[in-house]
Amino acid sequence: MAPPVPRRGHQAFPTVLRSSVAGALAWAALQLPWCSGLSFRKQVFIGLIAAYLPSLLDGSERRPDSRRSGILLAAAQRFWNAVLPLFIDVQCKLEAAEELRKCEQCIVAVHPHGVLSLGHYLVISGFDAALEKAAPASRRCALSAGVIFKLPIVRELALGLGCVDAHREVAKRVLSSGLSISVVPGGEREQLLAQRGDVEHLVLKHRQGFVRLALQHGVPIVPVYAFGECQLFRQSQFLMGIRAWVQRTLGIALVMPYGPWGLPMQTFSTPVRIVVGKPLSMPRLAEPTKSEIGEHHARYIQELSALFERNKASAGYGSSRLEIV
Repeated sequence: MAPPVPRRGHQAFPTVLRSSVAGALAWAALQLPWCSGLSFRKQVFIGLIAAYLPSLLDGSERRPDSRRSGILLAAAQRFWNAVLPLFIDVQCKLEAAEELRKCEQCIVAVHPHGVLSLGHYLVISGFDAALEKAAPASRRCALSAGVIFKLPIVRELALGLGCVDAHREVAKRVLSSGLSISVVPGGEREQLLAQRGDVEHLVLKHRQGFVRLALQHGVPIVPVYAFGECQLFRQSQFLMGIRAWVQRTLGIALVMPYGPWGLPMQTFSTPVRIVVGKPLSMPRLAEPTKSEIGEHHARYIQELSALFERNKASAGYGSSRLEIV
Protein backbone atom coordinates (compact mmCIF):
# COMPACT_ATOMS: atom_id res chain seq x y z
CA MET A 1 0.00 0.00 0.00
CA ALA A 2 1.23 3.47 -0.90
CA PRO A 3 2.25 5.85 1.90
CA PRO A 4 -0.27 8.54 2.84
CA VAL A 5 -0.38 11.49 0.47
CA PRO A 6 0.83 14.72 2.11
CA ARG A 7 -1.68 17.47 2.78
CA ARG A 8 -1.79 19.78 -0.19
CA GLY A 9 -0.63 23.34 -0.07
CA HIS A 10 0.62 23.07 3.52
CA GLN A 11 3.47 25.48 2.69
CA ALA A 12 1.32 28.12 1.02
CA PHE A 13 0.26 30.07 4.14
CA PRO A 14 3.77 30.23 5.71
CA THR A 15 5.10 31.51 2.38
CA VAL A 16 2.45 34.24 2.22
CA LEU A 17 3.20 35.15 5.84
CA ARG A 18 6.95 35.37 5.21
CA SER A 19 6.38 37.46 2.09
CA SER A 20 4.09 39.82 3.98
CA VAL A 21 6.63 40.28 6.77
CA ALA A 22 9.50 40.83 4.30
CA GLY A 23 7.47 43.37 2.35
CA ALA A 24 6.46 45.23 5.51
CA LEU A 25 10.04 45.35 6.80
CA ALA A 26 11.33 46.57 3.46
CA TRP A 27 8.66 49.26 3.32
CA ALA A 28 9.49 50.38 6.87
CA ALA A 29 13.21 50.54 6.00
CA LEU A 30 12.42 52.66 2.94
CA GLN A 31 10.82 55.29 5.16
CA LEU A 32 14.15 55.98 6.92
CA PRO A 33 15.82 59.35 6.18
CA TRP A 34 18.57 58.00 3.91
CA CYS A 35 15.92 56.54 1.54
CA SER A 36 14.02 59.81 1.21
CA GLY A 37 15.60 60.47 -2.17
CA LEU A 38 13.88 57.49 -3.73
CA SER A 39 10.71 58.16 -5.67
CA PHE A 40 7.46 56.54 -4.57
CA ARG A 41 7.53 54.29 -7.65
CA LYS A 42 11.01 53.00 -6.79
CA GLN A 43 9.99 52.39 -3.19
CA VAL A 44 7.00 50.32 -4.32
CA PHE A 45 9.20 48.37 -6.72
CA ILE A 46 11.81 47.58 -4.03
CA GLY A 47 9.06 46.63 -1.58
CA LEU A 48 7.49 44.21 -4.06
CA ILE A 49 10.87 42.61 -4.81
CA ALA A 50 11.53 42.14 -1.09
CA ALA A 51 8.06 40.66 -0.59
CA TYR A 52 8.56 38.17 -3.43
CA LEU A 53 12.02 36.93 -2.41
CA PRO A 54 10.77 34.55 0.34
CA SER A 55 8.51 32.87 -2.21
CA LEU A 56 11.29 32.68 -4.81
CA LEU A 57 13.84 31.23 -2.40
CA ASP A 58 11.73 28.96 -0.17
CA GLY A 59 12.66 25.74 -1.99
CA SER A 60 9.05 24.70 -2.70
CA GLU A 61 10.16 23.11 -5.97
CA ARG A 62 12.05 20.47 -3.97
CA ARG A 63 9.06 19.51 -1.80
CA PRO A 64 6.23 17.38 -3.21
CA ASP A 65 2.83 19.02 -3.37
CA SER A 66 3.94 21.99 -1.26
CA ARG A 67 2.04 24.63 -3.22
CA ARG A 68 -0.38 22.74 -5.43
CA SER A 69 -3.59 24.67 -6.01
CA GLY A 70 -6.79 22.82 -6.80
CA ILE A 71 -8.31 26.12 -7.95
CA LEU A 72 -5.46 26.73 -10.43
CA LEU A 73 -5.63 23.15 -11.73
CA ALA A 74 -9.40 23.41 -12.30
CA ALA A 75 -8.94 26.79 -14.01
CA ALA A 76 -6.21 25.37 -16.28
CA GLN A 77 -8.45 22.45 -17.24
CA ARG A 78 -11.38 24.73 -18.11
CA PHE A 79 -9.15 27.19 -19.98
CA TRP A 80 -7.39 24.62 -22.17
CA ASN A 81 -10.57 22.68 -22.88
CA ALA A 82 -12.10 25.91 -24.17
CA VAL A 83 -9.10 27.48 -25.91
CA LEU A 84 -6.78 24.75 -27.20
CA PRO A 85 -9.27 23.19 -29.69
CA LEU A 86 -9.45 26.58 -31.40
CA PHE A 87 -5.78 26.26 -32.41
CA ILE A 88 -4.78 22.58 -32.29
CA ASP A 89 -6.80 19.43 -32.90
CA VAL A 90 -5.99 17.36 -29.79
CA GLN A 91 -7.43 13.99 -28.78
CA CYS A 92 -6.40 11.50 -26.12
CA LYS A 93 -6.78 7.71 -26.12
CA LEU A 94 -6.26 5.30 -23.20
CA GLU A 95 -5.32 1.75 -24.15
CA ALA A 96 -5.90 0.29 -20.69
CA ALA A 97 -8.00 2.67 -18.59
CA GLU A 98 -9.02 0.07 -16.02
CA GLU A 99 -5.45 -1.10 -15.42
CA LEU A 100 -4.31 2.50 -15.06
CA ARG A 101 -7.11 3.18 -12.58
CA LYS A 102 -5.87 0.30 -10.41
CA CYS A 103 -2.37 1.79 -10.12
CA GLU A 104 -1.89 3.37 -6.70
CA GLN A 105 1.30 4.94 -7.99
CA CYS A 106 3.08 5.07 -11.32
CA ILE A 107 5.67 6.91 -13.36
CA VAL A 108 4.08 8.49 -16.44
CA ALA A 109 6.75 8.79 -19.14
CA VAL A 110 5.77 11.20 -21.93
CA HIS A 111 7.35 11.19 -25.40
CA PRO A 112 8.47 13.10 -27.39
CA HIS A 113 9.44 16.40 -25.79
CA GLY A 114 8.82 18.48 -28.90
CA VAL A 115 9.28 22.23 -28.99
CA LEU A 116 6.34 22.94 -26.67
CA SER A 117 6.17 19.75 -24.61
CA LEU A 118 2.45 20.02 -25.23
CA GLY A 119 1.82 16.36 -24.41
CA HIS A 120 3.40 16.65 -20.99
CA TYR A 121 1.61 19.89 -20.20
CA LEU A 122 -1.76 18.35 -21.08
CA VAL A 123 -0.96 15.36 -18.87
CA ILE A 124 0.01 17.75 -16.04
CA SER A 125 -3.16 19.82 -16.36
CA GLY A 126 -5.61 16.91 -16.62
CA PHE A 127 -6.80 18.04 -20.06
CA ASP A 128 -8.56 14.75 -20.93
CA ALA A 129 -11.52 13.66 -18.80
CA ALA A 130 -10.87 9.93 -19.25
CA LEU A 131 -7.21 10.25 -18.23
CA GLU A 132 -8.15 12.48 -15.31
CA LYS A 133 -10.62 9.84 -14.11
CA ALA A 134 -8.12 6.99 -14.43
CA ALA A 135 -5.07 8.87 -13.06
CA PRO A 136 -5.98 12.23 -11.49
CA ALA A 137 -3.47 15.02 -12.01
CA SER A 138 -3.91 15.92 -8.33
CA ARG A 139 -2.09 12.70 -7.38
CA ARG A 140 0.92 13.35 -9.62
CA CYS A 141 3.90 15.69 -9.56
CA ALA A 142 5.53 16.67 -12.83
CA LEU A 143 9.32 16.62 -12.99
CA SER A 144 10.23 19.91 -14.66
CA ALA A 145 13.37 21.77 -15.72
CA GLY A 146 14.90 23.66 -12.81
CA VAL A 147 15.15 26.87 -14.85
CA ILE A 148 11.37 27.42 -14.82
CA PHE A 149 11.44 27.78 -11.02
CA LYS A 150 13.77 30.76 -11.36
CA LEU A 151 11.27 32.70 -13.47
CA PRO A 152 8.79 34.84 -11.49
CA ILE A 153 5.12 34.09 -12.23
CA VAL A 154 6.10 31.02 -14.29
CA ARG A 155 7.42 29.54 -11.03
CA GLU A 156 4.12 30.18 -9.22
CA LEU A 157 2.06 28.67 -12.04
CA ALA A 158 4.30 25.59 -12.17
CA LEU A 159 4.14 25.07 -8.41
CA GLY A 160 0.38 25.56 -8.46
CA LEU A 161 0.04 22.79 -11.04
CA GLY A 162 2.13 20.40 -8.95
CA CYS A 163 5.48 20.66 -10.75
CA VAL A 164 8.73 19.89 -8.93
CA ASP A 165 12.41 20.14 -9.80
CA ALA A 166 13.55 17.26 -12.02
CA HIS A 167 16.25 16.12 -9.60
CA ARG A 168 16.64 12.46 -8.66
CA GLU A 169 16.35 13.09 -4.92
CA VAL A 170 13.21 15.17 -5.43
CA ALA A 171 11.67 12.40 -7.54
CA LYS A 172 12.46 9.88 -4.80
CA ARG A 173 10.84 12.15 -2.24
CA VAL A 174 7.69 12.42 -4.34
CA LEU A 175 7.36 8.66 -4.80
CA SER A 176 8.11 8.03 -1.12
CA SER A 177 5.28 10.43 -0.21
CA GLY A 178 2.74 8.26 -2.05
CA LEU A 179 2.34 10.43 -5.14
CA SER A 180 3.01 9.49 -8.76
CA ILE A 181 5.30 11.42 -11.09
CA SER A 182 5.30 12.36 -14.75
CA VAL A 183 8.48 12.92 -16.70
CA VAL A 184 9.74 13.58 -20.23
CA PRO A 185 12.86 11.37 -20.36
CA GLY A 186 14.25 13.05 -23.49
CA GLY A 187 14.49 16.43 -21.77
CA GLU A 188 16.03 19.52 -23.32
CA ARG A 189 18.22 17.59 -25.76
CA GLU A 190 15.14 16.01 -27.31
CA GLN A 191 13.49 19.44 -27.41
CA LEU A 192 16.42 20.72 -29.45
CA LEU A 193 16.18 17.75 -31.85
CA ALA A 194 12.43 18.15 -32.41
CA GLN A 195 11.84 18.45 -36.14
CA ARG A 196 8.86 18.08 -38.45
CA GLY A 197 9.29 15.06 -40.75
CA ASP A 198 8.84 11.31 -41.07
CA VAL A 199 11.57 10.43 -38.54
CA GLU A 200 10.92 11.23 -34.88
CA HIS A 201 13.98 11.16 -32.63
CA LEU A 202 13.70 10.05 -29.02
CA VAL A 203 16.63 10.66 -26.69
CA LEU A 204 16.15 7.48 -24.71
CA LYS A 205 19.00 5.05 -25.36
CA HIS A 206 20.98 6.15 -22.30
CA ARG A 207 18.16 7.74 -20.26
CA GLN A 208 17.65 5.12 -17.56
CA GLY A 209 17.03 7.23 -14.46
CA PHE A 210 13.24 6.90 -14.57
CA VAL A 211 13.57 3.11 -14.87
CA ARG A 212 15.88 3.03 -11.85
CA LEU A 213 13.29 4.99 -9.86
CA ALA A 214 10.51 2.64 -10.93
CA LEU A 215 12.55 -0.37 -9.80
CA GLN A 216 13.56 1.19 -6.48
CA HIS A 217 9.94 1.98 -5.62
CA GLY A 218 8.30 -0.97 -7.36
CA VAL A 219 5.90 1.19 -9.38
CA PRO A 220 4.81 0.62 -13.00
CA ILE A 221 5.83 2.89 -15.87
CA VAL A 222 3.05 4.21 -18.10
CA PRO A 223 4.28 5.05 -21.62
CA VAL A 224 2.62 8.02 -23.30
CA TYR A 225 3.23 9.04 -26.91
CA ALA A 226 2.02 12.35 -28.35
CA PHE A 227 1.72 11.79 -32.10
CA GLY A 228 2.00 15.11 -33.90
CA GLU A 229 3.97 16.87 -31.15
CA CYS A 230 7.07 17.02 -33.37
CA GLN A 231 5.02 17.90 -36.46
CA LEU A 232 3.79 21.24 -35.13
CA PHE A 233 6.98 23.08 -36.16
CA ARG A 234 10.08 22.96 -38.27
CA GLN A 235 13.17 24.03 -36.37
CA SER A 236 16.02 26.15 -37.69
CA GLN A 237 19.52 24.69 -37.60
CA PHE A 238 21.06 28.16 -37.25
CA LEU A 239 23.95 28.13 -34.75
CA MET A 240 22.98 24.60 -33.74
CA GLY A 241 26.49 23.86 -32.48
CA ILE A 242 26.36 26.79 -30.04
CA ARG A 243 22.76 25.98 -29.05
CA ALA A 244 23.74 22.37 -28.35
CA TRP A 245 26.63 23.58 -26.17
CA VAL A 246 24.26 25.86 -24.22
CA GLN A 247 21.90 22.92 -23.73
CA ARG A 248 24.66 20.62 -22.49
CA THR A 249 26.24 23.27 -20.27
CA LEU A 250 23.26 25.18 -18.90
CA GLY A 251 20.39 22.76 -19.47
CA ILE A 252 18.50 25.29 -21.60
CA ALA A 253 17.21 24.45 -25.08
CA LEU A 254 17.35 27.51 -27.34
CA VAL A 255 14.65 26.42 -29.76
CA MET A 256 14.05 28.24 -33.05
CA PRO A 257 10.70 26.93 -34.28
CA TYR A 258 8.83 28.17 -37.32
CA GLY A 259 5.73 27.16 -39.22
CA PRO A 260 4.12 27.87 -42.60
CA TRP A 261 5.79 30.61 -44.66
CA GLY A 262 8.67 30.63 -42.17
CA LEU A 263 6.66 32.43 -39.49
CA PRO A 264 8.20 32.03 -35.99
CA MET A 265 6.08 30.04 -33.51
CA GLN A 266 3.32 29.58 -36.09
CA THR A 267 2.16 25.95 -35.90
CA PHE A 268 1.45 23.75 -38.86
CA SER A 269 -2.11 22.51 -39.07
CA THR A 270 -1.58 18.98 -37.83
CA PRO A 271 -3.52 16.81 -35.37
CA VAL A 272 -2.05 15.81 -32.02
CA ARG A 273 -3.09 12.37 -30.81
CA ILE A 274 -1.97 11.43 -27.31
CA VAL A 275 -1.94 7.70 -26.63
CA VAL A 276 -1.61 6.47 -23.04
CA GLY A 277 -0.31 2.92 -23.03
CA LYS A 278 -0.74 0.01 -20.68
CA PRO A 279 1.17 0.26 -17.36
CA LEU A 280 4.41 -1.73 -17.55
CA SER A 281 4.91 -3.44 -14.18
CA MET A 282 8.30 -3.29 -12.49
CA PRO A 283 9.65 -5.44 -9.66
CA ARG A 284 10.74 -3.72 -6.45
CA LEU A 285 14.53 -3.75 -6.23
CA ALA A 286 16.01 -1.57 -3.50
CA GLU A 287 19.43 -1.47 -5.15
CA PRO A 288 19.05 -2.53 -8.80
CA THR A 289 22.25 -3.50 -10.58
CA LYS A 290 23.31 -1.95 -13.87
CA SER A 291 22.32 -5.11 -15.73
CA GLU A 292 18.88 -5.18 -14.08
CA ILE A 293 18.29 -1.55 -14.97
CA GLY A 294 19.41 -2.24 -18.54
CA GLU A 295 17.10 -5.25 -18.79
CA HIS A 296 13.99 -3.34 -17.73
CA HIS A 297 14.99 -0.28 -19.73
CA ALA A 298 15.08 -2.52 -22.81
CA ARG A 299 11.62 -3.84 -21.87
CA TYR A 300 10.33 -0.31 -21.70
CA ILE A 301 11.79 0.70 -25.08
CA GLN A 302 10.25 -2.42 -26.62
CA GLU A 303 6.83 -1.59 -25.16
CA LEU A 304 7.04 2.06 -26.24
CA SER A 305 8.09 1.07 -29.77
CA ALA A 306 5.17 -1.37 -29.96
CA LEU A 307 2.77 1.36 -28.78
CA PHE A 308 4.12 3.66 -31.49
CA GLU A 309 3.76 1.08 -34.27
CA ARG A 310 0.24 -0.07 -33.39
CA ASN A 311 -1.13 3.47 -33.09
CA LYS A 312 0.69 5.56 -35.69
CA ALA A 313 -1.67 4.77 -38.59
CA SER A 314 -4.86 5.48 -36.64
CA ALA A 315 -3.26 8.68 -35.32
CA GLY A 316 -2.69 9.85 -38.89
CA TYR A 317 1.07 9.31 -39.03
CA GLY A 318 1.38 5.97 -40.80
CA SER A 319 4.64 6.90 -42.56
CA SER A 320 6.40 8.02 -39.36
CA ARG A 321 9.40 6.13 -38.01
CA LEU A 322 10.88 6.12 -34.54
CA GLU A 323 14.61 6.52 -34.01
CA ILE A 324 16.03 5.99 -30.52
CA VAL A 325 19.23 7.99 -29.93
